[in-house]
Amino acid sequence: MLIFNTTFLVSDKVHGAWIKWVHEKHIPFMLDSGFFSLPQVAKIIANEEQEGTSFSVQFHVLNMDMLILWNNEYGAVFQESFSQMFGTEALFFTTVLELLEY
Repeated sequence: MLIFNTTFLVSDKVHGAWIKWVHEKHIPFMLDSGFFSLPQVAKIIANEEQEGTSFSVQFHVLNMDMLILWNNEYGAVFQESFSQMFGTEALFFTTVLELLEY
């Protein structure tokens, strides 16, 4: 099992619109694709002062093959719609985390 993490840096100008988007559009879009489960949204607590607020949005995905398949099918659509909606007022990067047994 993997965690697909997207870290967003959201300017204060679009903070409210971003929060609404993540709950009403982004999470349903990701879940409706059938590839992801267990969404989580967290505010990142930063030690340094920054413009805007950082958030982590995470989903569980079965394996890397599923993530690649999703990216091939939906990745460009996500990037384009996000860019049109927020321009440079919200930026993001993704990371993949592997859950380890302990």
